[in-house]
Amino acid sequence: MKLSVLLLSIALVCGCSSQTTPPQKSQSVNTLDGAAVAAAIQANYLDTRRNCGSESMPAFLCSGVLFRGTNESMDYHAWNAVPGRTGVSFSYLRKDSNFDHLAVGTDNGFILYPILAAPADKEHLQVLCSFPIDGYTWIRAQPGCGESTQYPVVSKRCQSQGISTAAQWKAHFDKGPSGADQNNIYSYVCSFDVRDSMNELGAESFYQSLQAMHLVPGSLPHHYNEIIVQAWAQDIPTQLPIQAFFYEQASGLKGARHDQWDFFRSTGGAFIPIVRMTLPAAVTGSANFTYDPADQYCQPGATSCL
Repeated sequence: MKLSVLLLSIALVCGCSSQTTPPQKSQSVNTLDGAAVAAAIQANYLDTRRNCGSESMPAFLCSGVLFRGTNESMDYHAWNAVPGRTGVSFSYLRKDSNFDHLAVGTDNGFILYPILAAPADKEHLQVLCSFPIDGYTWIRAQPGCGESTQYPVVSKRCQSQGISTAAQWKAHFDKGPSGADQNNIYSYVCSFDVRDSMNELGAESFYQSLQAMHLVPGSLPHHYNEIIVQAWAQDIPTQLPIQAFFYEQASGLKGARHDQWDFFRSTGGAFIPIVRMTLPAAVTGSANFTYDPADQYCQPGATSCL
């Protein structure tokens, strides 16, 4: 639903019928308190609600961990959208949507606040679609949710093909390439539409995309999901709802420190904490998010970060 209507729904949610606990507007944790930020992210990860109070409010608005893997560079800022692209790739991690590895070539990045928990002065970024696995979105029509160049008909948005449940998505998946051609499955699959225009179908569409993750063979190399977020303007770091920078393996700490330093110098001294994200070893396991003062390149409350 549109943002203005969504905010009105929050105010009225106590009078609505729902199978889930109505969400409370989260108090934004002070980013100077890194341990509290890590605890808030951990709580979001463990929150497996089906929706955020109504069927027009998908779970990503109030729960889970929406993050983007990035690479360290002096040529661009990690938080900027790719120039010329109208969609930006993220992944969504939650206790009921586990995976054990990041996108190929990434070991650090940044985590966004759930939209309903973001500070009031931050951009409200719109989630456009959800792939239960890697969607090879660079070969799909922008913003990356629809047809791929390799499979221009069967890869269009799921709902446009009459696919609206996890079981239907898996049936479609099973008709796709396998064996020696298995890597082509990523450009074959379809995405679940979760745009505002889905209205009361939006929350269930996203939930079904999470359920579909459980139906994918564990042997599939890229079984992390891919979420497309509408691109934002360049060079607006203070307006973006970045909750933390993260790293997974020890090798990613250098990149996370670079991004923390780059954000500090680009914003005139704003501090965003670095947290370590430990992915679960198995689907039934749990991810962990921890804050260590020794990981920080910049220090909270500091006036300089050299």
